Amino acid sequence: MIALLLLLAVGGLMQAARSFTGDTSVAGTELAFGYLLLASYFTAKIVNRVGLPKLTGYIIAGVVSGPFVLGFVTKDMGHSLDVVKDTATAILALEAGAELQLKKIKPVMATLRRITFNSVIGTMFAIGGLLFLLRPLLPAIFAGLDLTQSLAVCMAMAVALSAKSPAVVMAILAETRADGPLSRVILASVVVADLTVIMLFSVALAVTGALIGGDIDVVETAISVAWQLLGSIAFGLIIGMAIGQFLLSVKNGATLFALMICVIVAEIGARIHLDPLIVLLAAGIWLRNGSRADATQLLGKFEAAQLPVFLVFFALAGSKLDIYALVALLVPIVLIAAVRAGSFYVGARLACRRTGADEVVTRYAWFGLVPQAGLALALALVLKNTFPSFGDSAAVILFGVVGLNEAIAPVILRMMLIKSGEAGKKQGVDFAAGGH
Repeated sequence: MIALLLLLAVGGLMQAARSFTGDTSVAGTELAFGYLLLASYFTAKIVNRVGLPKLTGYIIAGVVSGPFVLGFVTKDMGHSLDVVKDTATAILALEAGAELQLKKIKPVMATLRRITFNSVIGTMFAIGGLLFLLRPLLPAIFAGLDLTQSLAVCMAMAVALSAKSPAVVMAILAETRADGPLSRVILASVVVADLTVIMLFSVALAVTGALIGGDIDVVETAISVAWQLLGSIAFGLIIGMAIGQFLLSVKNGATLFALMICVIVAEIGARIHLDPLIVLLAAGIWLRNGSRADATQLLGKFEAAQLPVFLVFFALAGSKLDIYALVALLVPIVLIAAVRAGSFYVGARLACRRTGADEVVTRYAWFGLVPQAGLALALALVLKNTFPSFGDSAAVILFGVVGLNEAIAPVILRMMLIKSGEAGKKQGVDFAAGGH
């Protein structure tokens, strides 16, 4: 009750300060950050008491506060807080990489390879086929396109829709403190799958651009993809070595140093055409598997320090959800989301049975692939900016599917981790709880 009263009080103050919604200055940005921090914190407390994950509370706070509902946080303010989004992605990537212990993953590598193949390639064709059949319901996208062009657009959208969310998976794993074969397979599969999606999307973008005449150069795109992938890995390994050496040489301040690195990579990575996600994943993997430093020591302190960033990060993700567009295209959005989830279910179970995976992995691993967040939204924006003829309408579909999965997937994933028996097995601070 106290949390609800405080949430209403914060909302009332923001409603009274009408200048807040029109202020895009530094002060307005700081106020938006503070408001989202408080709103998501109290909303998480409320929803958690009815058995929902705190992550759902963060997202709900963003949806309600965003430009499509109350308008406390405008689109301009959301853009001004992109540094928070980018920094959170970098932090999660570093954590995800540092959680991937290759020795523990090696026994399930065959399962991981097959899940990745099925969940990316298989899902891409399943969604692409559905989009092709749904063309009469989506004239804004396919009007004026011939058969070949329509197929190219379907596959480009399908690759983007195949993206997973290491961010959501990491958040739920941290909140439930889950550890075990299922948790390791889920985390590894979403990381590897998203790296695969990044590469395939670049190829699909080049092919679609060549067929439709989008603002894209095939050769330049190929070079860019090579630099983005290989350059990001190389840069990430260097950063991993630097963090490892800092841990070995300096007794205090490792958490602050790592956070500073994440902010720097988030800020300059895109400007030099490196992917912060790949950079910090590579850094984390090196830190865990190639360095003599104790990565566990860093992550244990890291989790408590990152709470404010994640509260605002997931609230911002919720603020981008246009519930009116979702309702307007509810039928195709629900069909696409259902086929996507069904493809993951079939593909993951076939992969697990073929490789003799543990029963708990066979039963539950598929749902770790369902959540979506940052990468899918980023790919939707790329389509929107690259192809003016159909990009806006395609982005609405992608945003709708991502929004639906943001609302539903974290709840079910948390339930599955609890049901699997792995929840509570990991020692450490629950950053998602943040002590509340």
